[in-house]
Amino acid sequence: MRMNTIGRLVLLSSCSLIAATSAAQAQEIADPAQPVANPDEEILVVGSQIQGAQINDVLPVTVVDEQQIENTGAASGDELFRSIPQVGTVAFNEQNATTSNNVRGDVGSVNLRDLGTGNTLLLLNGRRMNLHPGFQTELLVPVVSADTNEIAPGSVRRVEVLRDGASAIYGADAVAGVINTVLKGGMNGGFLEADYRDSDGTGLYNYTISGGFGFDFGGGRGNLTVYGGYFHENGLLASARPYSADDNKLPLVVGTDFEDDASFNNRNTFGPFGQFDIQAASNRTPIGDDDFYLQPSSFPGCDMDFGNGLCANAGTTPTTAVRYNTIFGNKLISEKDRYNAMALLSYELSDSVEAYFEGSYYRSENARNNDASAILSAVPVGISRNAYWNPFGPVTFPNGTPNPNRLPGTTIPSGGADIIMERYRFVDAGNRGVFVDKDSYRMVAGLRGNFGAWEFDTGFVYSEARVTDKETNRVSLTLLQQSINKSTPDAYNPFNGGCVTGDPGQGDCTPNPDSVIDDFRIDVFRKGGTSLALADFKISRDDLLSLPGGNLGIAGGIEWRRETFFDDRDPRLDGTITWTDSVIAGVTNGSDVAGTSPSPDTNGSRVVFSAFAELFVPVVSPELDIPLVEEFNVQLAGRVERFEDIDQTAVVPRVAASWTTFPGVTFRGAWSQGFRAPNLVQVNDAGTTRSNTRDDFVTCQARVEKGTLSGLDNCPGEGVISFRSGSDQLEPEDSTSINLGIVLEPGFIPGLTLTADYWRVKQTGLVGTFGDDNAIALDLLRRLNGSTNPAVIRAAPTADDIALFTGTSLAPAGEILQVLDPYINLDSRVSKGWDFGLNYRVPDFGLGKFRLRLNAARLKSFVQSAGPESDELLTGIADGTLPEDVNIDGLGELLEIEGRPKWRLSGSVNWESGPVEIGLYGQYVGAVWDTSVVRDVLLVSDDPNANFYRVDDQFVTNVSLAYNFDNGGPLDGTRIRLAVNNLFDKDPPLADETYGYFSELHSPRGRVFHVELRKKF
Repeated sequence: MRMNTIGRLVLLSSCSLIAATSAAQAQEIADPAQPVANPDEEILVVGSQIQGAQINDVLPVTVVDEQQIENTGAASGDELFRSIPQVGTVAFNEQNATTSNNVRGDVGSVNLRDLGTGNTLLLLNGRRMNLHPGFQTELLVPVVSADTNEIAPGSVRRVEVLRDGASAIYGADAVAGVINTVLKGGMNGGFLEADYRDSDGTGLYNYTISGGFGFDFGGGRGNLTVYGGYFHENGLLASARPYSADDNKLPLVVGTDFEDDASFNNRNTFGPFGQFDIQAASNRTPIGDDDFYLQPSSFPGCDMDFGNGLCANAGTTPTTAVRYNTIFGNKLISEKDRYNAMALLSYELSDSVEAYFEGSYYRSENARNNDASAILSAVPVGISRNAYWNPFGPVTFPNGTPNPNRLPGTTIPSGGADIIMERYRFVDAGNRGVFVDKDSYRMVAGLRGNFGAWEFDTGFVYSEARVTDKETNRVSLTLLQQSINKSTPDAYNPFNGGCVTGDPGQGDCTPNPDSVIDDFRIDVFRKGGTSLALADFKISRDDLLSLPGGNLGIAGGIEWRRETFFDDRDPRLDGTITWTDSVIAGVTNGSDVAGTSPSPDTNGSRVVFSAFAELFVPVVSPELDIPLVEEFNVQLAGRVERFEDIDQTAVVPRVAASWTTFPGVTFRGAWSQGFRAPNLVQVNDAGTTRSNTRDDFVTCQARVEKGTLSGLDNCPGEGVISFRSGSDQLEPEDSTSINLGIVLEPGFIPGLTLTADYWRVKQTGLVGTFGDDNAIALDLLRRLNGSTNPAVIRAAPTADDIALFTGTSLAPAGEILQVLDPYINLDSRVSKGWDFGLNYRVPDFGLGKFRLRLNAARLKSFVQSAGPESDELLTGIADGTLPEDVNIDGLGELLEIEGRPKWRLSGSVNWESGPVEIGLYGQYVGAVWDTSVVRDVLLVSDDPNANFYRVDDQFVTNVSLAYNFDNGGPLDGTRIRLAVNNLFDKDPPLADETYGYFSELHSPRGRVFHVELRKKF
């Protein structure tokens, strides 16, 4: 029997009130004499719900204060969070947003410990942030994240990173930890600030104008602080950087072991020089094949002259020299504008109750160019024999007009032949323009204070975000086919090639007229939205009982939240307007947009109820005078969380402790369980199809056995439709975290703190997909053993298929129609590593104030274990049933694979003397392996990664100099700061990626000169 919403709230409220009443009764019999906490000691917001509890040493927390934020040189929330070594690869970023199915625009994400996007909880002033409306796939699964760019660095007082699983305290999504951003509030006075940045050697620049003002009122009982800002960046073309200017990266690896390695030439087989299939016998033309592609006549291999410097070459895959540079005309960095405004209000209603309000608004406008549209390999386009520009059309059109475009020298019937366009890019339609606008607002209202000795905080949060993604210069397949198949000169001509002189991979020198292209050129939109409504009540007391070891602290609370999302696709993508080929019988597609798979509209909502309790138990204090136990403190916590949409309840505990052996040496540790509910996209996705290039191992194995293919590693890819779907039967992912550490504060070096923490996280029931490539490999394995994989749906074998499989070890198999690849609770993962910290406030020896900081993260291992079907594949490879050419990716040790470097660290040195401040900052990201590049000549090595390309490590240095005017004159309160980010102008390490580097790890901005002017009043 289900309880209604009101009933659950009443039950949760009753439980908390009973707990609070019992605690109050216990306090009445306790010793009233309590030690008073030092009011000047900073109490962290993150890690505990017990207000005032002195448990900082129990928690592995990294704090980034205002000075450190300045050191990073961050101009955005994305750059700020990337500077934290424990924050892993950033999946949502503008260089990784080339398709409409990815998160695009001015957005950043967070991935603490590299445990996966969506496993880190982001808080703003202690309460959960709303999620960004967009989602994209990570390991083939849709993932979501809050948008870190909603946080302007200039509005931040400090960032607190709890580097430990905290689901017991904060709930879902806190598997990897919690990042809490504390905003500036309680201002008296105001400021104006202008900031200008220029990237050396390019035309890229940005500037920020911001300001704020705060004042007390009501006799000092209230305060209102408001601030806002505007940011503009003009953008940068990909051609401005050598590593991002061309898909062909081969000139960049000259002199290395990978010189001439074809993997570094990523020019695309889809270009203005199309590839076609004549629907006539292969001996009807001088080409000698029904398949051909166009190329300049100056290239070798011409089989038939098309005139105008063009010729045809037999085959299905265009030669390397004619392939297209898809980056041509693209932007590496988008043009963008950001607007943000915030108000923080507090007012003491009485001596024991304070009301507060937070209101914020954020808007971003983002514009960039992406590569020109191309058709999908799985969705070819039929060209009628009567199409005006068909070179193998009829001698005379049906209206009696002679055909001026039919090529001589063929035996094509006089009525002409249809043609299938299998590869083509609409370069003359222009690069796709992507315009993404986002509006987000957040309101928090609440009361906090005390009932006698009990502290309470209750509030309501409502946050909403809307994104509109508009893409121009897209192509409607229906309108395109109508235009191509006109029998008049105003038809679209796909047979005129591109540039026959110079580099054929750059642009199109023979474009169709705009008047023709406008017939099928369309705009496509994607609209998305999310909302978060949250109400909570928390009560705590840091002195419930006076124990021999100190004061017992307690906290408890309840929370209700409702999350919603919607993803509204263009009618030409969501199945409203589909495409049916008018030439090729039976060919249809759920998307009418060239180059984009169909995506249905999706929406969903979730209601979650939760309750938690927390205890802080001081077991031993210094006053007890126990040898080697100066202090011993314990934190206990537990949480129950109910998810209505998936009908699941999670109950998780947490135990943490700290042991100070003698002053200055503290050991700490924690054990906790966590959970992450499947996100709303994973639950509500009714079914999404994706077209990918995959190897049909079954057909290729038959060819290997017939001797027409050397091995499965040379299996030619083909377009395969994968069908992915969600389910409300998915269960929360479970996790178990262990954290062990030491804190050293040696008395003989005052001001020095050293920390070292070991962590280990085991995740089970990870939501994932088996993968369409793995499913096809499993189909081969089972067919070799006499069965099939039902997830791979095939057509009935044709006569040609039967002939191919005759005499092989396999029964005849038809072409792949679809692969079913639903989201399921799949594999498990164990990751572990170390964190090291140094914070040293150098005593003042008369040389000014020095402060040294170091934060280092060492990822020790990241092991993904196989599920049952993956085990079946691995066993098949191990026992020799499957050829060694079949690779199962994404399993085993994934340390340094496509990200996840062993080492990441940041450090800074700051010096202040009078009005002068100098800062020195360094950031290091370790090397990783790029598995998309494999040596042509394989090395024999025990290292499984030895044949992959090694992406170098990188160390970047920032310097800054600031001067504060404090002389009572007109410049009083003025501060000028000069800084250089990436002082030595280091490029991001080369990788076989779209723009030549791992955008998840590195930045393409190069050396940036930075001038900042601030005036306080």
